[in-house]
Amino acid sequence: MTTRRQLIQTLGAASLASLTSVGRAQAWPAKPVRIVVPSAAGSPWDPMARHLADRLSKVFGQPFIVENRSGGTGLIGMDQVAKSNDAHTLGIMFMPHTVLPALVAKMPYDTLKDIVPISQTQWTYNVLVVRSNMPVRDVSGLMALARKSPGKLIYSSGGAGSPAHLMGEYFKQLTGTFILHVPYRGPVAALQDLMGEQVDMMFASLAAALPHIKSGRLRAIAVTAAEPLEALPGVPTFAQAGFPQFDVRDWAGLVGPAALPPAVVERLNAEVGKALTEAGLEQRFSQMGVYLQTSTVAGFGELVKKEIPKWADVVRRSNIKME
Repeated sequence: MTTRRQLIQTLGAASLASLTSVGRAQAWPAKPVRIVVPSAAGSPWDPMARHLADRLSKVFGQPFIVENRSGGTGLIGMDQVAKSNDAHTLGIMFMPHTVLPALVAKMPYDTLKDIVPISQTQWTYNVLVVRSNMPVRDVSGLMALARKSPGKLIYSSGGAGSPAHLMGEYFKQLTGTFILHVPYRGPVAALQDLMGEQVDMMFASLAAALPHIKSGRLRAIAVTAAEPLEALPGVPTFAQAGFPQFDVRDWAGLVGPAALPPAVVERLNAEVGKALTEAGLEQRFSQMGVYLQTSTVAGFGELVKKEIPKWADVVRRSNIKME
């Protein structure tokens, strides 16, 4: 039987633990905080990282400094976050990080154990585009053409294991088509050869493809968004085109090392939410092809967990190898 003294001791211990957790959150950060962007400067994730660094510096009273660490499709930068044991290094995680466990034989860190999600920050949509003189205007027409001439159509990407490559292989798996893949050294070169009619199709970022769609050099077939985009009137989502399972929206969010105290994670989540709801911010980012998205800590964690097995299956079935 639990005595009154034992009950008081238990409640006291719980209260002390709670106060200790709150105290840690209030004391953090004790020094400048790094936000590692695992890509080169000027990448699509830079603007968000710099916006958060500016706002969090003001809230917490310590500098939040953005550092770009490119290489290994984001592996090098995220490894620095995972191995940080002083709780003062954060990072921007994006969709390719959930593909790496299937591509890298010996991962230097465990994505689910060594990284703690803080908050999703955005969606970045892609659009399936074809050369302007291609005789198709929708997904059904593209499928029919691919099935009529297996191996004749070619899609380009920014490299083996790149998001465009993964989307292309996933599309082939879901539609039962055989389309050849030609990897390039980066998405810019891949898009240029599509406009030059050297290849037939590509999954391109909305920001990169939109000017060429509007100029008529490319034709948009479908977008990887949950809802139709105002920027592309008349262009359906893949769900509207009959492929609701083709959910391949690019995303990004703020993460930290496992050493980050839970109370700090929750406070950061709340402050990120405030930073993303500022007046005029949504319009500013949408002009860059970035659509803001807040989340709970658990919600962002579930997204990461769901993505890893999905892309592992695509990689396995397509036998994709990292360059």
